[in-house]
Amino acid sequence: MVQVTDGQLAHFSSIVYSGDQPSGRTAGFQQYDYYSNEETGIGVRIYTSFRTQDGSSAPKEAAAVFTWRGTDTSAGFQMAKAQMKCNNELRQDPDHEIDIVEEANNYAGDMLKRLRDQFPDTTWTFYTTGHSLGGFVSNAVQIAYDDDFVKCVTFENPGVSKYWRRKAESQGKQHWEKKVVDYVTYPNPINTCLPKIGKVVRLQLSVHKTFSVPHVVRCLVGTTLRCMVLGSLVNLGLSLTGNAKGFWAAKVTSCTFAGVKTIAKHPLSWPKKIKPKMKRAASRDQASKDSRAAEQGEGTSDPKSKPLVPVMDRLPPRFRSAVVTGVWAAATVFFSSFGYTTMRTGAHMADTGTEHNIELIVGGFDEESGEPTVPVYMKSWPSHQFLKKKHMHKDYLGRTFYEGIVPFKPTAYGLHNILKRNDLLIARAKRLPGYVEQMSYA
Repeated sequence: MVQVTDGQLAHFSSIVYSGDQPSGRTAGFQQYDYYSNEETGIGVRIYTSFRTQDGSSAPKEAAAVFTWRGTDTSAGFQMAKAQMKCNNELRQDPDHEIDIVEEANNYAGDMLKRLRDQFPDTTWTFYTTGHSLGGFVSNAVQIAYDDDFVKCVTFENPGVSKYWRRKAESQGKQHWEKKVVDYVTYPNPINTCLPKIGKVVRLQLSVHKTFSVPHVVRCLVGTTLRCMVLGSLVNLGLSLTGNAKGFWAAKVTSCTFAGVKTIAKHPLSWPKKIKPKMKRAASRDQASKDSRAAEQGEGTSDPKSKPLVPVMDRLPPRFRSAVVTGVWAAATVFFSSFGYTTMRTGAHMADTGTEHNIELIVGGFDEESGEPTVPVYMKSWPSHQFLKKKHMHKDYLGRTFYEGIVPFKPTAYGLHNILKRNDLLIARAKRLPGYVEQMSYA
């Protein structure tokens, strides 16, 4: 039996996109066949390696790795269109066989027969592997030809659809955990799309512990937003106790509205007009302040000046100050949380794009042994369906809104996590229902 390590299978799942010949950790293999179809989105390469006994030229043992290509936007418009159609179907958890899998199974059956017929005296060991959409196809092929393939290893696999989960039920969970291994990074919209049938191993990649400029910027922004909220709340408290009158908040509000209004009315010439407009807004607020001071005998007022808000000008000074600072604090809390939620969502999508890269995943395996360098064996893995039942989408919005105003949350961007990116990602993962670690070497 020819052994192929998981690290080698990861390398095959990487070069299937480019078409490069096996080298380095996969030296000794060669491409046997290539097939693709733009109508269904399928792409597959078969790599083979032969071993011969001493004194004999005929191969006695051989391995064939069926490597299925994932979503590849560089493969042309028609191919990308067909693959995106498959991805959309998978999100619906179909209870039927989709086109790409049907063609993949037909191709796998033909090639299994062809290899055995071409080399009748050879003992074959068949593997199936793939990344992303290719991982889903690989799972389906393993279920369909379980007696032929000794192992299925996938990377960032979206999961197994309802149709194939039902077909896999007859063998039981323990059987599939021995024959199917799904390597994933941290939970993301791709690797939590559908339930998995095999053993799930989370890879601890180097990018999770290295210095990241975007992460530092996000932490600085997160802390800045919370400081703005804290400052507004402190100012509100001082206003309620009569120690601050909140005119600075009114002035900033007046200038902001004047600036936005000027830009909207004069989109082409606003740089020339915005400065005098904002000066006028600031002086108008100052005039309102002087008028109130004059009424209390504290100064003089200009009869031509108009107060910023006539109704508020009639309120008692302390109450008026509390209203201004209260509105300002509420607006600060809302916009700070909204800005933080937007930043966090964008950061999550950016991290997903980075961690989903198969070349980065290949680096998570030792080049000599082929074993993962820092594996985290999972007892269970979250799926979109389970998260939806737990109302995690609504919980996410509430949690991120809360993170935007409350300091020192383990899952939040901030100065407390500026050098702890991996701890931040772990804390977020452990909040997801269904995420349970069994054994970790991290």
